[in-house]
Amino acid sequence: MKRVTPLKEEVMPRFLLSCFRVNIVWLLVLLPAIGALAQLQQADRLEIPTSSSASEQFEIFSLGEQGILSVIRGDGYSSSRNEQWQFVQYDTTLKVRWRAAYKLDFRYIPVMAYKGVDAGYWLFAEPDSDRFLFLQLNFNDGSIDTFKGNLLSGVDVQQFKVIGSKALVSGYYRSRPVVIIHSFFDHTTRVLPGLFEKNTELNNVDINEVDGYINVITYAYRKKNCVFEIKTYNYDGKFLKRTTLSDSRYSFISGQIVPLNPDDSYLIGNYSVGCTQYSQGLYVTHIENDKPAEPQFIEFSDLQNFFNYMKPKRRQRMLDKIGKRKSLGKENRFRYRLLVHELIQTENEIVLVAEVYYPNQRSTNPVISGGISRPYISRSLEGYRYTHAIVCGFDRSGKFMWDNCITIKDLTSFDLQEMVQVTPVDDYFVLAYPQEGEIHTEVISRDKVVVETEKFKINPKSEKDKVLNNEDGYLSPWYGQYFLAYGMQRIGSSSIGQGREIFYVNKLTYKTEDIGKVGLKSDSAPR
Repeated sequence: MKRVTPLKEEVMPRFLLSCFRVNIVWLLVLLPAIGALAQLQQADRLEIPTSSSASEQFEIFSLGEQGILSVIRGDGYSSSRNEQWQFVQYDTTLKVRWRAAYKLDFRYIPVMAYKGVDAGYWLFAEPDSDRFLFLQLNFNDGSIDTFKGNLLSGVDVQQFKVIGSKALVSGYYRSRPVVIIHSFFDHTTRVLPGLFEKNTELNNVDINEVDGYINVITYAYRKKNCVFEIKTYNYDGKFLKRTTLSDSRYSFISGQIVPLNPDDSYLIGNYSVGCTQYSQGLYVTHIENDKPAEPQFIEFSDLQNFFNYMKPKRRQRMLDKIGKRKSLGKENRFRYRLLVHELIQTENEIVLVAEVYYPNQRSTNPVISGGISRPYISRSLEGYRYTHAIVCGFDRSGKFMWDNCITIKDLTSFDLQEMVQVTPVDDYFVLAYPQEGEIHTEVISRDKVVVETEKFKINPKSEKDKVLNNEDGYLSPWYGQYFLAYGMQRIGSSSIGQGREIFYVNKLTYKTEDIGKVGLKSDSAPR
């Protein structure tokens, strides 16, 4: 088994026709040059042959300007029951820096991984026991250290992070939330207080490594109301403070903390009407000295480009309906599921990216068996269907500034995961997602579309090879204007025959020189 884990027409006066024809001629002359300057480019490519006899799983971790880390796990050719793990770090030119290997005791299964600044961490569990194993991989030289610990038997792990020399393992124990903090050095384990409550769900465990704080974000169902809370702990797990967000009209679904200083931050997320996971819009609120200010609620109908994924007639009907309800003083209600990404922070702004999706689910009982960087989830479903992704910009003080979107056509995934990658390039943002061996891109300048949707094929390294089959394509941010496309391909010199299967990593960038000379395309019209 091979697996990769992660226009309105207007009447024109006759005296303008001659000028119009001349402009069309010049435009046709310029288009090839523009296309050559503004397009996705494959800067480099890595091809790793797969084993024909071994069961393998592949994973890629972006390490910024340090390069990338490739992780291959499988039984290899050894008769041992222990699983072989191979770690290879490549530099930004995709040349090997170092290799390391580790044999995982067959009694352990992988649960999750966490990428720190200088090291990567893997969490393994021994089923039906309280014994866990932590593996630390140094990104500088590939050295490996392991630590054993006793946590809780039967905990359903949802998140795994590391702060300093301590591991944070969060999830559910007997259907109640729990966050466990384990020290690698003295092997002590403690459960963070104030979380083990009924009808409470974990939203996120946020770590502030600069100030040494741990923020656990939860929402609970209490007396038919939803309570959204941030509980803050110090590095040793001591409870420090509680921040509660509440509103008589709305419920807060998610939130990400943007710290300004130890006592000042703001929170960005999505909200709903009633205790439901269906979003009504976005919100931002300032929190100072544990007291949240009045949130700014941004309905989807307030976004300039949210409905641009619809066909023109349907979009217009939706806008007419929204306008009519607003004129009558009625509130617009929406029911959208959002997969909110980690915030992108630049020097001048905060960018929120979220995909809108629908689950094609036949059963609501997920079974979580554990995975490397995300849980492997077995569901009785047909997958998730994505319709579009929204991109929203806030200034550094939390003020909403602009929005845009990219249409996602006919894209489904069996696992719910981030599909759209947003990469800042010069003064633009490149929006991209993979589908069947192609990368779909759109270039925006804040609320304007600069280059509309284009498709680019993921090509083999050799011009003599052809792509015969594509599987499990993913995108990941890298460094600067570069990002990664990776997955499985079967390639060969001819379409006759099976070819050979490889795991590929493509280094991609988008050249934006002279885009501004084309002129910005307004995104107020449907695409």
